[in-house]
Amino acid sequence: MSLDLLDKKILYYLDLNSRSTAKQIAKLVRAKKETVHFRINRLKESGYIKNFLTTIHTSQLNKYYYKIFYKFHNLNPQSYKQIITHIKTDSKTAWFGEFEGPYDLAFLIIAESIYDLEEFTNKFKAKFGKHILEQEIHVLTSVHRFNLKFFYQGKGQLHTKYPKQLTKSKIDNKDLQIISLLSNNARISLLDIAKKVNLDSSTVNYRIKKLKKQKVIGTHTLAVDFNKFQVQHYQINFKLINPRVSEKIIAYFSQIKNATFATTTIGKYDLAVEFVAKDNRELRGLIDQAKEKFQSQIQSHDTFLIVKEHNVTWLP
Repeated sequence: MSLDLLDKKILYYLDLNSRSTAKQIAKLVRAKKETVHFRINRLKESGYIKNFLTTIHTSQLNKYYYKIFYKFHNLNPQSYKQIITHIKTDSKTAWFGEFEGPYDLAFLIIAESIYDLEEFTNKFKAKFGKHILEQEIHVLTSVHRFNLKFFYQGKGQLHTKYPKQLTKSKIDNKDLQIISLLSNNARISLLDIAKKVNLDSSTVNYRIKKLKKQKVIGTHTLAVDFNKFQVQHYQINFKLINPRVSEKIIAYFSQIKNATFATTTIGKYDLAVEFVAKDNRELRGLIDQAKEKFQSQIQSHDTFLIVKEHNVTWLP
């Protein structure tokens, strides 16, 4: 299946708000509602759309993301498969990807404290310690998602980020159930949520609005298979001379159509930015432009090719 202009427009507006109805998107793309509904289903069935996600501001749940990098040695295929399964199925794992570059893989876990992190790493080392060559841990201090525009640039732009300050929002178990359902299926209907949490749909709608006002729930977006678009997915990790300029650098990248994601961190690197590019030549051009603009601030960078994404969620 190859994408035409209508497919690209639908993807673009779904990524701005993946809870938009077929009727709402039809008005934006000037097509029939039935056509848009058919195209959305086809894009999902053909694998372009992996999932409809809701961004969750975990800092408002008094939790932080920690990013863990691993380099392995003396691994056979069976042991590597066990490692992948262990990370994928752990209840703390959010995003998880395999790399080509300085590390073999990296993943995000969500934890309430350093003790949660220690429990995770100790359990991992107890099982796979003999294969670990290097381990690197970062604390994510901010997360920024840019709307996908590498395939089409329409009206509207989205720069989602969560607040840095940890806050314990006043939410109950019903709220947590709603958050969990939306985080991994942004297009789930109010009626279906109501059935699963044993509330009426008007109450569910009220609670969602309240959670958005509290900045627990962010925006509704897409997870896509970049390989389907014939582009490669990269993560560039920067060491900055002065980390305080990271906001300016992120603002710059947010305007570039190839940039999809950015995080600021405490650790070996100060800033990580994700890009899609057709090839290494296009990627080098993007990096060279950034280095020229911020040459007095970028100390060095490492390039990672994201070979495969296993988990893509904001709240496991």
